[in-house]
Amino acid sequence: MVVVTDGWNNLQGKLYAFSRVHHHWVLKFSNAVVVGKTGLAVGDGFVPLTIPGAPVKHEGDKKSPAGIFTIGTAFGYADKKDAAWIKNPYVRAFDTLICVDDMHSVNYNKLVAKDTAKADYNSFEYMHRKDNYYEWRLFINHNSTNTVPGDGSCIFMHIWENNHEGTVGCTAMTEHHILRVLHWINAKDNPLLVQLPRVEYRELRKVYGLPALVKF
Repeated sequence: MVVVTDGWNNLQGKLYAFSRVHHHWVLKFSNAVVVGKTGLAVGDGFVPLTIPGAPVKHEGDKKSPAGIFTIGTAFGYADKKDAAWIKNPYVRAFDTLICVDDMHSVNYNKLVAKDTAKADYNSFEYMHRKDNYYEWRLFINHNSTNTVPGDGSCIFMHIWENNHEGTVGCTAMTEHHILRVLHWINAKDNPLLVQLPRVEYRELRKVYGLPALVKF
């Protein structure tokens, strides 16, 4: 998946979903998204990126991570048997499931059960909310392999409020579109998310063999 915005400070963007077919990238679908309220910043992804002059992701900056990321667990409010169509590992978000965003905790940037995890955190986010924003989600593996305290945590793809309100660091879209992503994505294909401003995407595309986005 490729997400591009018009610049580092823009919150509106577009997602393009590609499959690799006979050594060629084939566009499967695309849709509008929003990213962080304050735009994008270079995150800690699958490929280390250094982009001169670009902001760098840190906890609490309300920016979504830019870079190349693996995609982790799908999770949501549905029982596991009702989400059997999802081809990524799936976790049901019970009332006790939280994501820890306290950089001083041993569970920083991890999904844990509040009733069993070591309570060494002062801040966290419930994964089962009263609204439907988290009803369907994908965990984006930002700052997850060698987790650095303070580099940002709890980054997801989820349902948006609308097309002009950004998130606190996630990438969001309509429920229809996140469901389409979840029906399409398959962990066995080792899917990646590439998320960048358009100009930087153009510059890095050929370096990493990324798809061309014709409708720029």
